[in-house]
Amino acid sequence: MNCIEQKIMVPGGRVLKAEVMPDGGCLLTVELNTAGDTTCCLQEDIFKLVPASKLSPEDDFMKHQPKTNAERELKELIETAIRRGLKDFWCPRYDPAFNDAGTGICYVPGKKPAVDKSYNWWAKTAKEFKPEQGSRLGTKTEYIAFLAVLIKELVNSGKSVEWAWNAVCNDSKELGHYANSDNAKNVLKETGSRGVVGWYDLANTCKILAEEEDFGVFWFAGGNYFLSSINFSLAKVYHYNNCREDNIDSVGWIVLEAGRTDR
Repeated sequence: MNCIEQKIMVPGGRVLKAEVMPDGGCLLTVELNTAGDTTCCLQEDIFKLVPASKLSPEDDFMKHQPKTNAERELKELIETAIRRGLKDFWCPRYDPAFNDAGTGICYVPGKKPAVDKSYNWWAKTAKEFKPEQGSRLGTKTEYIAFLAVLIKELVNSGKSVEWAWNAVCNDSKELGHYANSDNAKNVLKETGSRGVVGWYDLANTCKILAEEEDFGVFWFAGGNYFLSSINFSLAKVYHYNNCREDNIDSVGWIVLEAGRTDR
């Protein structure tokens, strides 16, 4: 067997941990110094590209005939988003956690999710996380595009089109950590739980999406560890209007703009 050694240096940071993955790759945990006093940990390949621009009404999964109101509503939202035009973006595989200093966030499996913060805190923290890549809270439209890509990936992994739509729209207990998921125990799980087609933490916490322009309200998406997967499927998106209140069961859904710089 031939072996090679390679030294990896990360400008502006230091490697904290190296983990050999099942596919033979190496996952690095890197501490980066960012603007101000915020220090965050960012794992190599922790953000996954969401190829929203490649979604098409002609995709096989879009030929599905909705069987419930939730499926019908999501399909209409996807069709509208495609018609208006979508751009690719990067989305984290895991929920964010607090860094060791408690001044910022990190994306590391095995840590408590960064819950109990307000929308205003998340909007500010998201912009400060990786400003050179346009980091910010994702929008409702981007979340809808993410769900479309998720359905597409589930189908590509071998699930039937009907199963994928049902799991995302009607009952998401097999995709995330809900009160009624197997072995749930009504306990908040550490980051990196219940992986599905390369994504983790799809429930466990609700996701905070960007404020709706000119309306003074923002969005919650999905469900969490003490909610039902039927009432709060991944496709459940709803308004809230208290931007200062800490949310004990939610984390910000941060995205990076594709094309700004390599993640």
